[in-house]
Amino acid sequence: MVGVLRVYDKVEVIAPARLHLGFYNFRGLGTGYGGIGVAIEPPFIRVRVARSTTFNFINYSGIDVDDVVENVVDKLDVKYVEIKVYSAIPRHVGLGSTTQLSLAIGYGINKVFDLGYTIRELAALFGRGFISGIGIGVFEQGGFIVDSGRRLSGGKVVKPKKPDDLPLVLARYSFPNNWYFIVLVPETDYRVLEAEERKLLRKPLSIDLETQNKLYQLLLFKIIPSIMRKDLDGFSKALTKIQFLTGKYFSKYQGGIFCCRETEAVIKALLRHGVKGVGQSSWGPVAYGVIDNYYRGVRIMNSVVEELKEEGINVKYKYVSKPRNRGYSVRH
Repeated sequence: MVGVLRVYDKVEVIAPARLHLGFYNFRGLGTGYGGIGVAIEPPFIRVRVARSTTFNFINYSGIDVDDVVENVVDKLDVKYVEIKVYSAIPRHVGLGSTTQLSLAIGYGINKVFDLGYTIRELAALFGRGFISGIGIGVFEQGGFIVDSGRRLSGGKVVKPKKPDDLPLVLARYSFPNNWYFIVLVPETDYRVLEAEERKLLRKPLSIDLETQNKLYQLLLFKIIPSIMRKDLDGFSKALTKIQFLTGKYFSKYQGGIFCCRETEAVIKALLRHGVKGVGQSSWGPVAYGVIDNYYRGVRIMNSVVEELKEEGINVKYKYVSKPRNRGYSVRH
């Protein structure tokens, strides 16, 4: 029996945030980068896309997303659409906001107008996945993602033009549902915007063989088995090691293991409170720690916020986030 294609007048799309947990590869065998990450919520994206007689955009989120909406609508060349953003992820803090919002709105338009794009086609069209494929993988599948990195051209990362140019999802695992992330975004003047990131990372640098092998070992023999065994202690210790090795590589760009003194202060405070698995997502300033009890996570989060205030550091956003073991969801 041939299925009947259903076209909807409106759809609602929900998508998670993502934490980038570090890189296991920087340059090797013609490949640049290669990272790990996980889908979390909150924060999350919730958008509604509907057919309209005009273009109408309403933003209820309180977060500036005009540039994303403009890019998506321009690339899909759709004029008669209504877009409502009810909830958004804080921008340019290391939570993957641009990729998740681009794909959420793009997928909604794709569905309503029956444009026929796949998620990876949308990602390539919107210019996502330049360095990392974690955001695309998280949007589509959720859970814990290992991406392949980018194939290099002349030793450089070039702008992806088609889905085949994007990083692949090498592995995906469900993350233990009783693990949580304390997620803190301190106020800071430090920012690395996307254009600057691409310029900095266009030509990945090789690292010494000992460090490279250590990263491979941590991923294959510690991180992945610990997720499968639900071994928080093993996961946490390996995560922190990967984070410090990743931070060492990026120290030439960000001036230290972490992006700024505010993020470093968050990391130190989490460690003082007994959180063993800590890190900075992307360029920061978001910092996180993994824990296995929600209420303990809330207590630690609130204590850390108060301690940071005494150091003159304010926290702009704070969450105790759960893993999301599925990707986007759609309601008609």
